[in-house]
Formats: sequence, structure tokens, C-alpha cells
Amino acid sequence: MVARLLGLAFLFLPISLVTCTTHVVQTNQSWEVVYRDTYVYGVVNKAVILECGSTVPDIYIWSFTKPGTEAIKAVVWDLGKGPRIQKLAETLGKLTVISNSAALSIEKLPLAAHGLFTCQAIYDTEQEPIVYYYYVHLTVRVPVSKPYLLMSDVSPVEGSTMWMRCNLENGTGPVQYVWQHETRTGNVSTIAQGDSSVINVTNVNRNHTGWYRCVASNAVNSESSNRLWLDTIFGPDIPQIDVTPYSMTERGYSALERETVSLLCQAQSNPASQYVWFYNNSQVYSGPQFTITKILRMHTGDYACLAQNTYLNTRSKKTISLTVYCECDL
Repeated sequence: MVARLLGLAFLFLPISLVTCTTHVVQTNQSWEVVYRDTYVYGVVNKAVILECGSTVPDIYIWSFTKPGTEAIKAVVWDLGKGPRIQKLAETLGKLTVISNSAALSIEKLPLAAHGLFTCQAIYDTEQEPIVYYYYVHLTVRVPVSKPYLLMSDVSPVEGSTMWMRCNLENGTGPVQYVWQHETRTGNVSTIAQGDSSVINVTNVNRNHTGWYRCVASNAVNSESSNRLWLDTIFGPDIPQIDVTPYSMTERGYSALERETVSLLCQAQSNPASQYVWFYNNSQVYSGPQFTITKILRMHTGDYACLAQNTYLNTRSKKTISLTVYCECDL
């Protein structure tokens, strides 16, 4: 029986090298040929085990077919005197045969091992040998690398359009992306997610200001980018003027003679507004707060605050009327 089995093995070897790619075996009609397909997923630089049946064959031949080719090349064979590892195995990782089995162990799995492994196994029986083909489809996955975030404009002007891209050097697809926004106060929210590495932001506004990061994930792992600051440029808005002490009449604000009156101007803007004060159309002060000590009736008139965004070269203005009374008029 052993001699007959060895004779079959030598007959079997050239047949496997020629015909396995078409999944057709030309054997004696009395032989029983069984086919088994399995799918194995490995991770690059990790270990994986490829099984060749649940029992040890009397004779087996492992071969490898690279995707996109039809060539099938021997990797390991054992004709009953122990496994013989072929030179091709060096390109497929640190390959060994697990003792008391025909299973292959591959350590430090390289991307080059992605493809079809075929174990052609012969089991000796009292009646006749049985031939099995174990097709092991090995998919080698690459973890996603740490992504890095790019913006078309890190300081967009309010109302403009910009894009953000989550760049990834490595990672087996499909890859999913999650986009996160963190406000100045530390509140984090998800603003987009999906399989696209780019998001477009139309009509940028000041609420888009903050930290952004992207998270890339595949079947192996997830990695997050570093934060990138988005600084929306806007303004100035129409100024708000606060008068202290606060007193109103039908004609506007009022004050008593010899009081100290403070006029505070505030206009939302990024960069911060620059302020200029005018009294009856004449410039009298630069800065957000204009204070008049011991105000007199001659100071009655119109006070205007001009807010300027020097980066955008934009400006806005607000005017109030202030009437100064003598206590003798009350």
C-alpha cells in the first residue's frame, strides 16, 4: 500500500502544478476527489495558521497562487518522510509546518502572502487513496496608519467654502471615516461619517471655529489624527454701545453735568475689532472704552463708534445721541 501511495504522489505532483488553477483533477475514475474552500483573514506582521484538513494526510503538497496570475508554485511538500519547505516560502513570511499536522503557521505575515494557498492531500485507506483539495483563500489586511488632517484653508472667511481631507498612508479598505469637532469649551461632536476621506463645508460661519480631527477605521483597527485648529475670520458686526451711568430720554441717552460717563463699544469680530470714537464726526479717541470725566453741557451731541477688522479691511459703525443736563435744569 505504501509503495502504491508513493507512486500516486509522484504522479500527483505534476498534475497539481498544471491543472489546479482550473480546479480540475485528472485522476483514475475510481478515485474520490473532494474539494474544500475556506477563507482566512490575517493581519500584516501578525501570525496566521492555514489548515489542511482535520486529520494528518499521508502525503500532502502546499502550493501558492498569486492574485492575478495562474501560476501555482509549490511551497511545502511531504511524501511521507517529513516536510520539505521550498525556497518560495521565504517570500511568504516565517513559514513552518505545525508538528503532527499538515497545517502551516506563518509568522510576521507579509502582504506578499495575500493569495490562494492550496493543500493537495492524499489519505491512504484500505480500499484506495482519497484525494482532497483544500483551497485556503488568504486575505492579508493592513491596519490603518495614523491619519493626518488637511484643510484647504485653516482661516476661512465667513460665508466662504472649504474642504477637509483625512489623509491615510496605509490601510486595507473599506475604510470608514468619522469627523469630530471640538469647541473652545471642550464639547466634542461628530459632524460627519462615511466612506469618503473628504468633506466639504459650504457657507462657513463662526460656529465652525474650533478643533477638528478625523478617525479612520477598517476591519483591523482605528486610528485618530491629531487636532487641527480652524479659525473662521468674520466681522465686525454692528457695534453695541453701553453707557454708564445708564439713563434714557426721548432723544437718546442722558447724563448730569460733572458726572463721569463711560462709553463702551463692543463688536464681534475675528481678529478682534479696532475701535475709533467720533464726537459730532470728529475723531476723539481710539480704543473700546471712551471715558469723559466731569462731563459738561457742551459735550452734548452725537457719539459714534467705528469698529474695524484690519485683516478683512471691513468696518461697521453705530451712533448714539447723548444729552448733558445741569442739575439746575431738573
